Amino acid sequence: MSQTISNDYVSMINKSGSGYNIPEIVDAIVDAAIVPVKEIITAQKEKVDLSISGMGTLKSSMSATQTLVNSMSSDSHWTLKNAPNSNYMQSSVVDGSAVVPGVHEIRDISIAHPMIWRMDDGDPTRAVNPQTITIQFGESTSNGNSFSASSPARSSTVSFSNDTLASSVAKLNSISGLKAELVQIDSNSSNYSVILTSETGSTNGFQMTSSAGGYWQTGSAGNGTVTQNSADATVQINDQTYTRASNSISDIIPGLKIKLLTDRTNLQTITVEKSSSNIQKTVETLVADLNAYKSDLNTLGFIDEVGDENGELAHSSFLRNAKRKLTNFMTAPITGFGDKNIYFVDFGIKTAKDGSYVFDQTSFDRTYTNSPEKFDALTEDKAYASDPNVFVYAAADSAVPEGRHTFTDSNDKLSYGTISAKDLTSSSTGSGKFNFRTSDYPGFLFQTSSETPGDLVIYVGRSAKTKLLNFFSDALATAGNLDATVDLYKERASSLDARLTKIDQREALLQAQYTKQFSEMEKVVNTSTSSSDYVTQLVEGW
Repeated sequence: MSQTISNDYVSMINKSGSGYNIPEIVDAIVDAAIVPVKEIITAQKEKVDLSISGMGTLKSSMSATQTLVNSMSSDSHWTLKNAPNSNYMQSSVVDGSAVVPGVHEIRDISIAHPMIWRMDDGDPTRAVNPQTITIQFGESTSNGNSFSASSPARSSTVSFSNDTLASSVAKLNSISGLKAELVQIDSNSSNYSVILTSETGSTNGFQMTSSAGGYWQTGSAGNGTVTQNSADATVQINDQTYTRASNSISDIIPGLKIKLLTDRTNLQTITVEKSSSNIQKTVETLVADLNAYKSDLNTLGFIDEVGDENGELAHSSFLRNAKRKLTNFMTAPITGFGDKNIYFVDFGIKTAKDGSYVFDQTSFDRTYTNSPEKFDALTEDKAYASDPNVFVYAAADSAVPEGRHTFTDSNDKLSYGTISAKDLTSSSTGSGKFNFRTSDYPGFLFQTSSETPGDLVIYVGRSAKTKLLNFFSDALATAGNLDATVDLYKERASSLDARLTKIDQREALLQAQYTKQFSEMEKVVNTSTSSSDYVTQLVEGW
């Protein structure tokens, strides 16, 4: 009996303190109060951080897609065939929106030449006397002995001081419109020629004079020789003769640049045609770009129904809205290219069952056969009037709505859909032309040859390219919803960080509080050691 009592009671009285691990007890109590709350807030914070990261990814995807769309060009929609070949002349598209299909005849080519002056000299390391060189541009003839300055006058000066032949030539080469170089004449490393070359064109020749006289001068006074005089190019294009200073000419055939390579009198032709294969490549590239963006949206919004691998913007209302806007955009009409609307499906772009975009050859071929002009709406903005003699201008950033407008001559009003009619004012240009415009649409006007041009239909078309660029610009705008949503997420993250800080503070407070309480208890238990000894002796005496 006594043994039982001793085991049951005495063993429970610690002869040297409570015997409990106070730090572990305190940690357990504090964790029970703090950890559940902290885990909830931490999970919320991690979700918000993922959302911020996802918004950054979405923004990058929008920017990347916008850049890819901006690279679309109608220049590639044309094919140019040079006949008999490209050995005498080359052609390229510089503005696809201005190109007109047809055949252009070119003959009687005389190419432009630069002026070339050559002076044989010795070692590039030799010293050159100090002097000031003046280069004046204009028409040089008679081996440099006759010169007529250009109007307006153009001239440059350089100074030689402690220069070598090589450094002197380098200074001359820095003059705009002049190329200066040292050319080795033969295998002897000390035999060089100084060659000065102007730009092409009769008035781009030059006269060189020196303050020291002789040597560095054109004409008989110098030590060099004019080996070629500058000359303009002349060419007959479509039965009209033109003269240009350059062999690259881009202001005669609309949208094309021709490069004259050699003199030739015989007939040459450039055949300009639309290329269905090139247009198809543009459409297929656009499909790929749109699918890449849509794939990013799907990845960010992925909901893992069997695991815990949700996308960074799963359940995000902003992402759902972005998807909805893209869907609405792709089904909206492209207006202003005539009385009939154009849709992306006309280009051969369809939506598959899985939501991705696919190229449909049948739709593409049908449009190209029946209405090939619709493909202009892929990349080219257009503004024109029902009267071909009326010039219409609409800047890319003009507020004028895209679509069909009607102008009423009797009251000078421009009407568009259900929008209230705009009052137009007319002003004379002073050259027999009249501009009609309204302050409601900055960047828009139409020009006529009469102050009473009659009733007109005005068309303003924004291409698929422009509409896509505006679509992403609006989404990426600093004042747009994307940045506003990111700011909200950041505010939420900051708030959660503050709550976590308070929880940490509460944890430290409870840790200190419970540690103090259990330490006080330990002191009380320690004072009971003598009582423990007494009871032990008493029981043993039983």
